[in-house]
Amino acid sequence: MIKKLLVCLVLLLVGAAHADSLRDSFDTVWEALWHQGGSPTTVIRWGDQMRVNVQGRNQSTHRARIVAALEKVTTLAGVRLVDVTDLPEADKKANLDVHIVNDLDLQDNQACFVRFLQISRSRIEKAELKMRDRAVYRCVLHEAMHTVGISGHPTGDTVLSYFYQRADALTELDRLMVRAWYSPEMRAGMTPFEAVVVLTDALVASQGAEQDKARAAQRAFLDDTLRRMEAFADEQGEVPVILKRSGTASGEAITRGRMLIRYFLGLAYVNGTVVKADRRTSLQWFERAARDGFSPAQMAAGRAYEHGDGVTASAADAYVWYSMAAAQEIAAAVQALKRVAAVMTPEEVEAAKARIPAAR
Repeated sequence: MIKKLLVCLVLLLVGAAHADSLRDSFDTVWEALWHQGGSPTTVIRWGDQMRVNVQGRNQSTHRARIVAALEKVTTLAGVRLVDVTDLPEADKKANLDVHIVNDLDLQDNQACFVRFLQISRSRIEKAELKMRDRAVYRCVLHEAMHTVGISGHPTGDTVLSYFYQRADALTELDRLMVRAWYSPEMRAGMTPFEAVVVLTDALVASQGAEQDKARAAQRAFLDDTLRRMEAFADEQGEVPVILKRSGTASGEAITRGRMLIRYFLGLAYVNGTVVKADRRTSLQWFERAARDGFSPAQMAAGRAYEHGDGVTASAADAYVWYSMAAAQEIAAAVQALKRVAAVMTPEEVEAAKARIPAAR
């Protein structure tokens, strides 16, 4: 009897540990969608080719290690890596410039970083990677993950973590994230709420015979994440832990992060992503982000009122939101403003204009 009880206890402990591990992985992939500065990020990806030019201090010493690290992630992504370093006019041929710099050339707390210089329609077209000469070994895989578009610094079993100790190999979770990031299920431009579904789906699929339990855990995680983000967006909840942990998130950046989450919540309620579709609730979030000055939210609110999507159609209300976007020189807003003004009387237009200051 005692032996059976011990066996049951061991099984319970193993099951609990597995559930905790899966929740940790869910948390990690969600945190990978947050830039350390304070903003949730949309999905950006490379096209079919990354052309790298390695230059700077001790290039001959570091080049092979850098190219090998990039090859590990690009192979997983299905992106062809071409080393153009030795080609004529390599700087013109490259779309990823790697600079190995003097140890004093970067800020004291910054050993390495990736910066995306050109992005078109959520496709990365030009980027640069800078590393201190003495930091190449410990930075290179971490930054290679960033180069393919995953910007976050989550905790957990990943080289993206500031706390991960091993620098010479990707983890299984790293490999899963990159594959999912470049899978057909993921699309460039996806919001964090859309992307986290794809990433956690990949985690569920990796659980083998435990997929049913993992699916239930995923649903609970997504529901909890939605609630936490709504509280954050409503200025009632805690700032996301990833931002507290980064130590680099300014108040201004967190305010922008809150604005973006409001907009992304609006899209989630429009599309039924991680939550049941609700057009009225989506409009409420769009209006919150629109008042923050976010032009895509202003356009979304304008369209909802123009077409009566989740609310009684109102050309006057549409005029207010389109006017705010047009003031930011958004071409589509200028055209939309003309469109709704055409169905309004001059008096209605003047009354709508008078409402604009109060809507901000």
